[in-house]
Amino acid sequence: MNHKQAIQRNFSRRRATYDRYARVQPWMAAELLRSCREALAKARDILEVGCGTGYLTQLLRQANPTATVVALDLDVSLLKIAQQRLAEDTRMHFVAADGEAFSGGTYDLIIANSVFQWFSRPQQTLQEYYRLLRPGGCLAFSALGPNTFCELDSSFRQAAGTVPWPESPGVVALSFSGQEEWQRFLGRAGFQEVLVQREEYTETYAAVQDFLRALQGTGATNPTPRPLSPRVFRHMAAIYHQTFEVNGAIPVTYEVIWARAQKQPFFSG
Repeated sequence: MNHKQAIQRNFSRRRATYDRYARVQPWMAAELLRSCREALAKARDILEVGCGTGYLTQLLRQANPTATVVALDLDVSLLKIAQQRLAEDTRMHFVAADGEAFSGGTYDLIIANSVFQWFSRPQQTLQEYYRLLRPGGCLAFSALGPNTFCELDSSFRQAAGTVPWPESPGVVALSFSGQEEWQRFLGRAGFQEVLVQREEYTETYAAVQDFLRALQGTGATNPTPRPLSPRVFRHMAAIYHQTFEVNGAIPVTYEVIWARAQKQPFFSG
């Protein structure tokens, strides 16, 4: 099973619980729409990459009732849930496809919420999205950055230094691209008026187990996890609480990257 298939498997397994446990993603979706509201309002054709269960898809339709929307996702079972949200919408088209291998149509807006961090070829993919956009079109996305779950990473590293253990299981977010990388990717892809910002958002949980249970419920877990013994987990959880707990709760940091970029308008004459 390759990396992309493992990501698909994780999200597919949690399709029934994703919306219940996804606490940060709805906020990210609302902020994402706010960042591109002018482009969204006038778009005739929209491509949504990684629509999942259709939360953002429904918001796109509410914000623009007349646009044709193509919503992609790797997983057919997730697409079925998204279709149920908009079952009577004849301008909505759901397509089972890899967002990094899609090349159909032309669009005024390409948008994605908490998806691009999973890309294996971000530079080439952004170049293809630039090609798919009409002149003057907009690309807007949110993505998680490498400082996401920094408390968990720190606790794992401290535990690794005190418990006989071959290597830390690692936090997958460490491999995510950061603000400067996305800025560079977008510039190299040909985009103009590039705006990339970052923000840290903190959720709180009563215990490490509650946080990890919620994370597992969304499917946004390491696609290639390493075995973790109960002893190591207990030690990591104890360090997390000792180091970070405040007023009976532990913080969980999400680093969110916001990006909006334009394709150069075409002017004749």
